[in-house]
Amino acid sequence: MINPFVAILPSAGVGKRFKSDKPKQYSLIDNKTIMELSLEPLLDFSECLGICIPVAPEDNYWKSIKALENPKINFIEGGKSRTISVQRAVNYWKRSSVDYQNILIHDSARPCVRSSDIRLMLENFFNDDYDGAVLGSLVSDTLKEINPENLDVIRTVDRKDLWKIFTPQVFEKEIIETVFGKLEEGKEFTDESGMLEESLGKIKAHLGAADNIKITHPEDLNLVKSILIAQGRIFL
Repeated sequence: MINPFVAILPSAGVGKRFKSDKPKQYSLIDNKTIMELSLEPLLDFSECLGICIPVAPEDNYWKSIKALENPKINFIEGGKSRTISVQRAVNYWKRSSVDYQNILIHDSARPCVRSSDIRLMLENFFNDDYDGAVLGSLVSDTLKEINPENLDVIRTVDRKDLWKIFTPQVFEKEIIETVFGKLEEGKEFTDESGMLEESLGKIKAHLGAADNIKITHPEDLNLVKSILIAQGRIFL
C-alpha cells in the first residue's frame, strides 16, 4: 500500500556546468523535455495527487511544455537556491486543500528513475517507522581524499558502507514541514535528507537502479537516451 503523496520537482537552477543557452531540464530527448521525462514515472501513481515545480522568475520555457495540460502539475516561482525553492513548494502544498500524507522530492534533471524503484520505496515507507526514505546505490569506485590545493592524494577512503544517494526522496508530511519551519536563514543542503538528518530524523535507504543518473554535462544526454531506450521508455 502507498499513502497519498504530493511531489516537488525543484527546477529553478540554471545548470552552469551544462553550458547551454537554456536550463538543462528543457533540453530535448525524443521530442520531450528532460523535465517531462523526469515527471512521467511520478504520474504513473494514482496516489500522486499533485506535482509542484518551482522555476526561476526569469524562466519562460516552462510555459510551452506539454505537461501544462495535466491538471496535477503546478508551477510556482522558485528561489535562489534549491533549499529555498523546495521550502516554497512545501509551503505551497501546506496552504493547499489537497489531503496528502507524504511529500516526495525529485530532481527535474533525473529522467531515468524507474517506477518500480519508486514503488518499492513508497510501499516500504508505508510499513516502516521512518521519517523519510531515499533511493541510492552502493559506491563501486575507489574513493580517495584529495588535498584541494595541490591535488596530492591524502588517503583512500573505505567505501564498504558508502552509498550514492539519488532522488526521489520521500518524507512524512508533518516532519518535513516542521524542519523547514525551523530552517535557519541562509543555511543550504544538497538534499532534503541531509536536512532531516541534522534534525535527527530517521531516514532509510533503499537500493535503486544505478542508471538513475542526474544530467550535469551536455554529453550526459546521449547516455540518458541510451538508458531510456534500454528501459523501453523511448524508441529508436
